[in-house]
Amino acid sequence: MKRLTCLFLAPLIYLVAVCSIAAQSGRVKDPDVTSSNGGANKTSDAKLAVAKDSRTALQLYEEANNYTRKKFEDSNRLHAPFDEQLANKIKQEQRDLALRYATVLAARKLEGKDVYYLGLLYNLGRNNEAALAAMRRFLTENPNVAGQAAQDARAIIVIQAAKQDLLLEAESRLAAYTKDQPQLAEDRYELEKWVATGYFKTKDYERALPHAREMLKAALLAGKKKDPFARDRMISDAMLVISEADLKLKKKDEALAVVQDLRHLALTLPSGNLYKLATRRLYEVAPSIDLLKSFDGASATSAELRELVAEEWIDQSPVKLSQLRGQVVLLDFWESWCGPCRTTFPRLAKWHESYQNRGLVIIGVTNFEGQKEGKSLTRAQELDYLRDYKKKFNLPYGFAVADSSDNELNYGVSSIPTTFLIDRRGVVRFISVGANEDEIAALGKMIKRLIEEPAPPGNAKAVKKGEGVTQ
Repeated sequence: MKRLTCLFLAPLIYLVAVCSIAAQSGRVKDPDVTSSNGGANKTSDAKLAVAKDSRTALQLYEEANNYTRKKFEDSNRLHAPFDEQLANKIKQEQRDLALRYATVLAARKLEGKDVYYLGLLYNLGRNNEAALAAMRRFLTENPNVAGQAAQDARAIIVIQAAKQDLLLEAESRLAAYTKDQPQLAEDRYELEKWVATGYFKTKDYERALPHAREMLKAALLAGKKKDPFARDRMISDAMLVISEADLKLKKKDEALAVVQDLRHLALTLPSGNLYKLATRRLYEVAPSIDLLKSFDGASATSAELRELVAEEWIDQSPVKLSQLRGQVVLLDFWESWCGPCRTTFPRLAKWHESYQNRGLVIIGVTNFEGQKEGKSLTRAQELDYLRDYKKKFNLPYGFAVADSSDNELNYGVSSIPTTFLIDRRGVVRFISVGANEDEIAALGKMIKRLIEEPAPPGNAKAVKKGEGVTQ
């Protein structure tokens, strides 16, 4: 089970902006204790309440930790609409409760895991200094402790020490964390990110770089179990830190290499979103780079492509990508309301006319929306609209129309138009995002390059006009 999400706040990447995080006071204040008239009596009452609370450290922590979940579950049962102000109020109530329970525990003579739960309560209440002190104490008093409690304690120390620029301590605890279990790749990513961010803050790029590389390794592992866009964000953030550290250390070639590796990875997945993020960074590192030349000599491999999900096909027989091996396939993700998509239509039509007899198959990939131009439409009406739209823009190739976002998820499409160019072996060789002239020109050159490549053995027959396609 992933624990860091509920235990810690993720850091902001220093490359965008390093925000100094003020440590809270190490002294825990009971919210009921005041300095107003009658304060002495309230203080006595508070101490009496502390003395009477006989719940275990674990029970106190679990009640505080589950507070927001129970409140939100109650709200859901009442079908109450989301209220951001109320949500923030509940979260603050949880923090206050955690600090009250920390006061209860701190008044006791604690040992063993009770000190650990004290640290968790301080952490939940955002008393950073007290959380750091409690977890240091827990590990010091229990030098042979291992497992989840030890890992949580180390993780809290890593983060709180990094916040306070105690980076050598953060590194030491992180090293111990990496040698114990359990640990999840996503948690490892967050911890490496905190330390890398801390070293960026102090401009120690040599020390930041290995942690940034570990971030990337962890992101690649964690990404296997995450949705495509969360995966891409983690991988891209790691790439950004690595490339920036390389640039700070005057290693431009290394910075370029990590960005290019990411673009190649985007083709392999495939992910239009990751490709977009990596290409944006590429232009920041090397504004005059040639998009096509940057792929020369790169090995062309790809995972087995997911088949298109389509409820309806327009001017195109239902077809699987696996049936189009031997042909060059261009998948164009678009929507009828998208202005930049319309700008690319004339080029797509021209490429279709120029290369259809040489094996190019273009498929426009779009979705049912239930409305067009502000009017609600039935499925049949929307199909008629798309057929008319196709004629209006003189689009000679077929459409695959889906009724879900499966295609966008499978291909990591976060903006449109996004185009995937697949070679005769079924490998994604180029991705184009947007209607930028340079991108479109590069796409045209890549189409020509792939058309001129020979078909793999056993697929020569498939390049004949009309194979699997209704013209």
